[in-house]
Amino acid sequence: MKLIIVSLIFLAVPSLLIGIIGYQSAVSSLNTLGAEGLKTNVRMTFEMIEAMDHQVKAGRISLADAQEEVKEAILGKKDANGQRPINPRLNLGKHGFLFIINSAGVELAHPNFEGQDVWNIRTTDGVYSTQEVVKAANNGGGFATYEWPLAENPDVNVAKITYAEKDPYWNWIVCAGAYLPDFNAGAHHVLYILLITLGISLLAGLMVILIFSKKMTKPILQVAEHAKSMALGDYTQEPIAITRKDEIGELVLNFNIMKENQKKAEELLRQNEAFLQSVTTHMGEGLIVINTDGMLTMMNREAEQMLGWLKEECAGQNFHDIIHRKENGNSFLYEECLSAKSSANGEVHRSAEEWFMRKNGSLFPVSYVTSPLYEEGSVTGSIIVFRDISKQKEDQERIEYMAFHDDLTKLPNLRFTKEKLTQEMESQKPFALLVLDIDRFKHINEALGHSIGDLILESVANRLKELFPSDVFVGRLTGDEFAIIYPCLDREDEWVSVCKQIQNKVNEPLQVRHLLLNVSGTIGSALYPHHGNEGDELLKHANIALIEAQQQQVSFQIYKPSMGGHAFDRLVLENHLHHALQRNELRLVYQPQVDIVTGQIQGVEALIRWHHPNYGPISPAQFIPIAENTGLIVPIGEWVLQTACRQLKEWHEHGISSLCMAVNLSSRQFYSQDLIETIKGTLHETGLPPEALELEITESMMMNIEHATKTLHDLKDLGCKIAIDDFGTGYSSLNYLKHLPIDRLKIDQSFIRDLSGDEQDDAIISTIISMAQHLQLDIIAEGVETPEQQKILRKKQCTHVQGYLYSPPLAPEDFQQQWEQLLQKAKTI
Repeated sequence: MKLIIVSLIFLAVPSLLIGIIGYQSAVSSLNTLGAEGLKTNVRMTFEMIEAMDHQVKAGRISLADAQEEVKEAILGKKDANGQRPINPRLNLGKHGFLFIINSAGVELAHPNFEGQDVWNIRTTDGVYSTQEVVKAANNGGGFATYEWPLAENPDVNVAKITYAEKDPYWNWIVCAGAYLPDFNAGAHHVLYILLITLGISLLAGLMVILIFSKKMTKPILQVAEHAKSMALGDYTQEPIAITRKDEIGELVLNFNIMKENQKKAEELLRQNEAFLQSVTTHMGEGLIVINTDGMLTMMNREAEQMLGWLKEECAGQNFHDIIHRKENGNSFLYEECLSAKSSANGEVHRSAEEWFMRKNGSLFPVSYVTSPLYEEGSVTGSIIVFRDISKQKEDQERIEYMAFHDDLTKLPNLRFTKEKLTQEMESQKPFALLVLDIDRFKHINEALGHSIGDLILESVANRLKELFPSDVFVGRLTGDEFAIIYPCLDREDEWVSVCKQIQNKVNEPLQVRHLLLNVSGTIGSALYPHHGNEGDELLKHANIALIEAQQQQVSFQIYKPSMGGHAFDRLVLENHLHHALQRNELRLVYQPQVDIVTGQIQGVEALIRWHHPNYGPISPAQFIPIAENTGLIVPIGEWVLQTACRQLKEWHEHGISSLCMAVNLSSRQFYSQDLIETIKGTLHETGLPPEALELEITESMMMNIEHATKTLHDLKDLGCKIAIDDFGTGYSSLNYLKHLPIDRLKIDQSFIRDLSGDEQDDAIISTIISMAQHLQLDIIAEGVETPEQQKILRKKQCTHVQGYLYSPPLAPEDFQQQWEQLLQKAKTI
C-alpha cells in the first residue's frame, strides 16, 4: 500500500509539475507564436503595400487601384452589400481577420464596418477600442485588447487581441486581430489533456507504473526528443507512433498535431519570405540593403543587372566605396551621405538625382529612396530602392532643347534669343541686333507650298551659320524672320559692312529641288545700349527698323527714334483699311494702253487709289502691302474686279466699245480656290464679254507650275486674256512662257526708266521683245514718260505702251470726258 501511495505520490507530483510546466510552456509558446503571427500578417501587408507603392510611383497602376488590390488581398472583394469576407488563409483563427483604419478612426478595409467612423465606439468592456488601436500604432506598433462583435454574428461580443502598426507608405494603420478563445484554444486544449492525463495517472497509478512503466516512458521520451529537435528547427522526424489509445497516446497525438501546426507555421513563414523575394526580384527597381556601417548585405536581381555586380561579389563591401559616387566619379564618404544620416535617425530620405557606378566603372544617374531597416525596434541598416534615370535625363535634355530651339532650322528660337539678349545686356558690352526677313516669303509659300518654304528657311539658316564666327548668335524668331546678335558692333560703317555680307550671302541663287530661286532679305537693326536696355525693347525697335526698310524698299535700315511714329501710323492705317471698303474710301482710276503702231487706245488698266477723309490720298505702296499681310487684299481685289468690269460695260454702252480692261490679281486671289467662280460670276453679273477682260499676274505666281497651269487654262476657258506683269523682275524660270496660255508680256517700268542711258536695260528690253515675238506674244511697256522712250520702243518693235506720256491714271468721269482728247493725243505722238 505504501509502495502504491509512494508510487502515486512520485507519479502525481512529477505529473503535476510536468502539467504545470507544460501548460505554462504551451501557453507561453502559443501566445508568443500567436503574437508573432499577428505581427507577421501586419508586416506581410506592409511588404505588399511597399510593392504596390513602387508600382504606383512607376506609373504602372493608379493609387486607388493599388489600394483596392491590397484590400482584396487581405480580405476579399466586396459583395453587393459592400461587405468583405474574412480571409481564412491568414491563420488568425476561425474568426480573426486583418483590417485597416486611418488615424482619424475611419475603417478603410473591414468585413462589416468599411467606410464607417468608429473613433468614438465604446466596446462592452468600456474600452474605446479604435482609439487604443491608433494609440498603439502611433507608438511604433503594439497590442490592444478589448471586446468586439464576431464578424458573422455582430450581436455576440468576444474578447479580442489586436496588433496595430502604421505603414510608412500610405499612412494606413494595418491591424491583425484574433479573438482570445481562438488565441488560447491550443493552450486550453493542452491543459485539458494534461489534467485528464494526471487524473488517469492518479486513478491507475500503481497499475500503470508496474505494468506499463516502460510503455509510458518511451512515448514521453520520444516527445522530449522531438521537442528538442523542433527547438533546433528540425521537423524531418516522422510523427511519433501512437501505440496505445490511452492518455499517453492522446498526449502523443496532440504533440504530433502541435508539431504539424508548428511545421505549417514555419512553412508559411518560408513561403512569405519566398513571396518577398519574388516581389523584390520583379519589382522593376533595384534594391540594396546595407548595415549601419554601409556594408552591403543584400541586392535584388534588378540591382545586379543595372550595376553589373553579383550580390555575392558585393557582400561585405562598403556601398559608398564601390557603388555610390559623386557626379565627377569621386567616392562618397559615408559621413557625407545624407541618406545614411537620415536612416540612422529613423528617417526616409529621397534623392531625385545622384550617381552610381557600375562594375565596369561607368557612371549612371539614379533616383532613390532610402528607408531605415528596423530589427527589434532598433535601426540596423538601410533599404535603398533605386532606378536608372538615364533615359529620363535624356528626355529632359531633349525637351529642354526643343523648348529653346526651332525644330526646322535647329537654330535657337525666340525664347532662347530673348535669354541671349538678356545675357548680353548683363555683360554691359555693346552689340547689334539684326532682324532679317525673307522678302515675299508668303508668296513663295502660297505659290510653291510650305515644303519648299521650309527648305528655303533651312538653306537661309545654314548660310547664316556658315557666314558668322561662333561668337555671333544666330536664331530664328517666327515665320521667316531670323535674329543675329553681333557682339561689339556699334559703329555704323561696321554695321553696314555686316549687313552687306548678309545680303550677299542670302542673295546667292538658291537651288531648291528642281527650281533655281533668287531669294532676298531685308534687315532691320537696333544697337545696344543706344536703342534699348531691355530685350523686348530692342527686338521691337529692330522690327520697326525692318518695317521701315520694307516700306522704303531698301535692303537694310537701322532704328531711329522717329520710326516709332511711323510704326504707329502704319497700325492706324491698317485699322482704317479694314473699314475703307464699307466707307467707300477706295476708288479706281484708269490709265490708257496705246497701240503706237495704229495710234489707237486699245485698253485701260484699272489702278486702285485710297482717299482717306483725314489723311488725304494714300499711296498704294503704303496700303497694298498692309492689305496683303492682313488678307484684306482678297475682298479688295474682288471689289476692284467687279467695279472695273462694271465700268467697262458702262463705257461700252456709251459707244467706247473697243476698250479692254486690265485688272491685277494678287497672289492670294490667284491661289484662292473660288477664283474661277468669282470671275465667272462677275462677268455674268456685269454682262461684260470675257475677251474684254485681261487679268495681270506676276512671275512669282508661276512658281507652283502645276497650280498655275490649271488655273490659267481655266481662265482661258472662260475667254479671258492673260498678261504677265512686271516681266523680268521675278521668277527666273522661263519655261512657263512656252507651256502656259499667256497672251501678253508687260515690261516693267524699272527697265524703261533709264532706257536711253543704260545699255543693260536696252539689252534686256531687246531680249524680251525678241523672245515675245518668237513666242507670238503681245508686248506692252509700262512707265513710258518721254517721247524718246517711245521712239526707242517703237524702233525695237514694241507695239503697245502705257504711261504718263499719254495720260496719267484718270477717274472714270474724267476718262469719259477726255476720251476725244486722249484719242487725238494717241494718234499725234
